[in-house]
Amino acid sequence: MPDHQADPASSEATLTVHTEALADQTVLVTLSGTLDHHTSAQLAQSLHALLPAARPAVLLDLSELSFIDSTGLTCLLQVRRAVHDACGAIDLVAPSPPVKHLLGLTGIDQVFPIHSDRHTAQARQAAHRQQT
Repeated sequence: MPDHQADPASSEATLTVHTEALADQTVLVTLSGTLDHHTSAQLAQSLHALLPAARPAVLLDLSELSFIDSTGLTCLLQVRRAVHDACGAIDLVAPSPPVKHLLGLTGIDQVFPIHSDRHTAQARQAAHRQQT
């Protein structure tokens, strides 16, 4: 799947969204850069494109995300709602230290399953699919 990057001429902030199909309808989405009011629409658009798949399972790798603001957090919550409405699951993987700190401050770490690595997240999602 292709990489997408925000137009640097439109803002200082950039976000790279890389998607990779894994086994069992799971998609790994790796974010690099910043997720803020300049780039959140790009993430929402990329993730909503994944939803037509039956029962999507999304792993959102945040290890290379250097910054997230309130608009980015809101985007994550909106995407979570859309994935759940499509009978899917979305888990966060390895948030970078500044992102992990903000997820904790805002309580969003209580809303999303957060895993230290991709393999743990895949195992949890496989167990979740067997239960539903």
